[in-house]
Amino acid sequence: MNDQLMLSPEVLAALEFIQAIPVPDEEDAVLAGRKFYEGFIPMAGEPEALFHIEDRDVLSATGDIRIRIYRPSDGPSLPAVLYFHGGWFNAGSLETHDRPVRALAKESNAVFIAVDYRLAPEFPFPHGLNDCRHVLKWVNEHTGELKIDGARIAVAGDSAGGALAAAAASHALKTAGVRIRCQALIYPVTDASLSSPSWEEFADGPNLTLEGARLAWDLYTPSPADRNHPDASPVMAEEFTTVPPTLIITAQYDPLRDEAVLYAQKLQAAGVDIKLTEYTGMIHGFFQMGGMISSGKQAIAEVAGFLRLHL
Repeated sequence: MNDQLMLSPEVLAALEFIQAIPVPDEEDAVLAGRKFYEGFIPMAGEPEALFHIEDRDVLSATGDIRIRIYRPSDGPSLPAVLYFHGGWFNAGSLETHDRPVRALAKESNAVFIAVDYRLAPEFPFPHGLNDCRHVLKWVNEHTGELKIDGARIAVAGDSAGGALAAAAASHALKTAGVRIRCQALIYPVTDASLSSPSWEEFADGPNLTLEGARLAWDLYTPSPADRNHPDASPVMAEEFTTVPPTLIITAQYDPLRDEAVLYAQKLQAAGVDIKLTEYTGMIHGFFQMGGMISSGKQAIAEVAGFLRLHL
């Protein structure tokens, strides 16, 4: 890790917490990583109480996809946000992101639908993305049952989930009958090349490393040719003019920072309504650490405010 970083006491405490998470006793490194990631859950603080939370299964041709529906009130026609969790495409779950999503639903007064998409390496690209697309289509077709406003649907995601959100939104906008009002991407993955200056600057962390990133892409896209596909690397798209209004949040000390900025620049050049916010002194993952890092709560409030504005 770069010794020149100006890390706040909150961030240092969060990094110490992560270092103290017990290493799972698993022979399989991927399973161990998933269990380790679950150790991050308490960093989000206490879970918010909501009007109603429900787990459901969405039937697809390849098997049921579990979703969790967060309803902040009993309003009959609330906007809806599909949320795709981070975890380098091979980890993360409804549980790892339950607390931030609760907070987002409450602050935005929107129904959040979190998607438990299939993970690599058991299900490499594009299986997880196909799950996200399928649920988005299903939500659009069941607005009455879900008691949501089909004209006010958004997508959101963090890290790898940001890539999935961007790719799912792009596909939906090209599909008749599905309209996405906006997207909120929190330190999103956008480029499989891992060639941006911030990957060199923060190759050893904090929190993410270049070595871990290379392994993650190997698991997600075992065929290197897939890494240049815009469904895997959104920055590789040739056309951006149909992208909806977008919020992109980055962290100053995050190796993903510059690829997210590049994606924002491409959207801006295409005339997309884009808001780019960098959180000074923050590390990758701070959005999930609102119980320990005040900027995590600030980021949740910013995403919720953006969603309220556009929905």
